[in-house]
Amino acid sequence: MYTKKQIEIIKYTRVKVREFMEKNPVAGHNADHAARVANWAVQIAKAEKANIFLCELAGWLHDVGRAREHEVGNTKRHHELSYEVCQNWFRADPILKQLSKKEKIILLYSVRYHWNNVVDKYFEAIVLRDADKMDLFGKIGLDRNARYLKHDREKIMLHMRFRTDDMFWIRTKTARKFFKKHRMFDPIFKYTVKELKKDIKSVEL
Repeated sequence: MYTKKQIEIIKYTRVKVREFMEKNPVAGHNADHAARVANWAVQIAKAEKANIFLCELAGWLHDVGRAREHEVGNTKRHHELSYEVCQNWFRADPILKQLSKKEKIILLYSVRYHWNNVVDKYFEAIVLRDADKMDLFGKIGLDRNARYLKHDREKIMLHMRFRTDDMFWIRTKTARKFFKKHRMFDPIFKYTVKELKKDIKSVEL
């Protein structure tokens, strides 16, 4: 599936991202999340005939700026910070510098816009967004959301509303097939109904 050089870059990136995220932890957006997104990206890319190598790399790289998002004084969102981290890595890291200019541009574009559902210049960006969405749903998605929001019920319920928007924006046929096959919305729906029922009180005159 990959050339010898690509295998070297992928293996190196997996280790680099894991070490970086372990040193800069963010609940719900750790290296395990990046690994799952990379795995989804590979599966989607294979079926959709996208560049598998770039899709896997994008999955690993897309959230590397998360830790900096919470630094005092920061005003930038994590996708912009991830873009900046990747820029620096592509310029200075001896292994990642081996990527071609076009590969770097596609990766930077995909990472920078992995939140924006209408930015479609490169198909790999669409694959990354769908792969990232796959990890928003199911039991894993619920757990990630709760940990990231520190189990704040009001914030969690607001994010549950966002999940319906995320579901609408799943773009590739392959991701939609996975979503349906694994019944990925069911845990979100069940959780939301259960929590909403807790707020039901009788009305009186």
